[in-house]
Amino acid sequence: MTRDEWWDLHRRDPRATPFQSPAWAEAWWTHLGGGERLDAEVRDASGRLVAALPLFVWNDERTRRLVPVGAGHSDYLDALIDPDADALPAIWDTILATADRWDELLLPDLRPDSPLLGPVPSGWRAADEPHEVCPVMPLPDAPPLLAGMSKSKRRKVQHDRNRADALGGVTEELVDAHGLDEALDALFALHAARWEAAGELGVLADPRIQAFHRAAAPALMEAGLLRVGVVRHHGCVVAVLLGFADGRRGYSYINGVDQSIPGQSFGTLAFRLLIEDALGNGARAFHFLRGEEPYKYAWGAEPLTTVRRRVTRA
Repeated sequence: MTRDEWWDLHRRDPRATPFQSPAWAEAWWTHLGGGERLDAEVRDASGRLVAALPLFVWNDERTRRLVPVGAGHSDYLDALIDPDADALPAIWDTILATADRWDELLLPDLRPDSPLLGPVPSGWRAADEPHEVCPVMPLPDAPPLLAGMSKSKRRKVQHDRNRADALGGVTEELVDAHGLDEALDALFALHAARWEAAGELGVLADPRIQAFHRAAAPALMEAGLLRVGVVRHHGCVVAVLLGFADGRRGYSYINGVDQSIPGQSFGTLAFRLLIEDALGNGARAFHFLRGEEPYKYAWGAEPLTTVRRRVTRA
C-alpha cells in the first residue's frame, strides 16, 4: 500500500489511533523494526484499500511470531478497517495465508472492542489474556474541564495552578513545529534526570528510541495528531508532556518533569493543558495509556484493559 492509501484508510476508520498511522509505524519500523514484513492488505473490487495491518516476523528463540509493526512501543494496536466495507473475513484470510512463514500470530494491545477479537476462521484457535491497563478519563460534553471533575481533584488542580502563580514566571503552551526540537530535547533530558535520580535508565535513554520519536513527531504534527505540552519557568522548560489527539480522543504518552523546585507540580499543568485541548476540540475521552499510576485515577480515569491474543493452528 502507498503512504497516501494508508493515510486515507486511517482517516476513514473511526477506531484508528495515532499508533496505527503511517507517521508512527513507519518511524518505528525504520529505527526499531527488523525481520520479514508480511503486511496484510485488503482491497475492494475497485482496488481501493479497505483493510490493512502492517506485520512482521519476529524470531523469538525457536518461535517465529507474526506481530504488528510498532509492537512494544504502541499502547493500542489493531487493523485498520473501513467501516463501510465487509473486510474482516478478508483480512483474516490475508493474514493466515502466510502461515507457512510463521508459527504463531501474536496480537498484543487490542482494545476490548477490537474486530480482531471475534471468532477466528475454522482450523485455527485463539487464546486471549489480559495485557495492559490503560486508564481512560471520560470528558464532559463541553468545557470547562473542572466542572466535570471531583471536588478533591478540582482543589488539587487549582492548588497547583495557584502555587505556580505564586512562584511567578510559569507559563504553559502547546508547541508548534518550530518548537518541536527544543521540546524533544527537554523531554529526553528531564526524563533521564528523573530516572538517573532513581539509579535507573528510563526508556528514552536508548538512542534508537530517541531517533524514533524525532522521526515520528514531525510527521504526526503535520497530520494534526501530535500534542506536546510545555511548561516553562522564566523561559526554562520544566515539564514536557508528549501526547496525541485524533478528534475523538486525547492521549498522554510520556512526560518529563523538573522536580527540583520544592512545592511545585508542573506535571499537573502539562496534563491540564492537553486534557483541556482535547475537550475543546470535541473529544469525549482522554486516554492516559498503559500504567496504573495513581495520578491517572485522581483525574477521574477508569481502567481499560487491553487484550493479548495468540492465534495458532487448531
